[in-house]
Amino acid sequence: MRNPFRRSTTTPQDTTAAAGPGVPDDERGDDEATVSEAGPTGSPGYRLLDSPRPVADLLGWEGLRRSFTDVVGYSHLGHVFLHDSRGGTFGVLHPFRDAFKDYGRFDSLEHFDAMVLSDDGFAEFVLRRPHLDEVARRTGPLGPDQVYVPVPYPFLGGDESPARYDRGDVWTFLALVSQMFADLRAQEAEAESQGDAPVDSPRTDPPGAPA
Repeated sequence: MRNPFRRSTTTPQDTTAAAGPGVPDDERGDDEATVSEAGPTGSPGYRLLDSPRPVADLLGWEGLRRSFTDVVGYSHLGHVFLHDSRGGTFGVLHPFRDAFKDYGRFDSLEHFDAMVLSDDGFAEFVLRRPHLDEVARRTGPLGPDQVYVPVPYPFLGGDESPARYDRGDVWTFLALVSQMFADLRAQEAEAESQGDAPVDSPRTDPPGAPA
């Protein structure tokens, strides 16, 4: 088996969504100068990590440990790409849905990248490329370990319009979203105990479910 964390040689991985026209290279910071030469339509909208990080680094998402062992990347909108070294399966965490999708087994991260992350449907429905390009144009380029974050979060009433995004650290963002969902579940449980409302179980997308 090939190294499952080998970097793809066919798809650019670490490009950042472009800052938009009219920003000279010599006026950008060091991090901003790493923007893809291809511009916003040429950058893939995600980053694969040089080395995997343990799922335990995703504070508050402890339930993922039953299905995955490693974090191997993330999208510029905060989706997390997961790998299970025990069975070779890959998946994607959708933070704002409090759910993940298991995509099944692939023989390497390169294979998962080629078959899933680089797929046109994934780019449209998960990476949300036209939306992401507009967010990047308005908000500016991402720095190291940053993602675009809507303010407020959609499950707190945000509308995710491009003008309402900011940049934030991906690991802090994921911890905050997890904590907010935990608080919401606690509130729902309290309401259920008082007979005011039913409690919804956290949702896990089965293999093959729509992204």
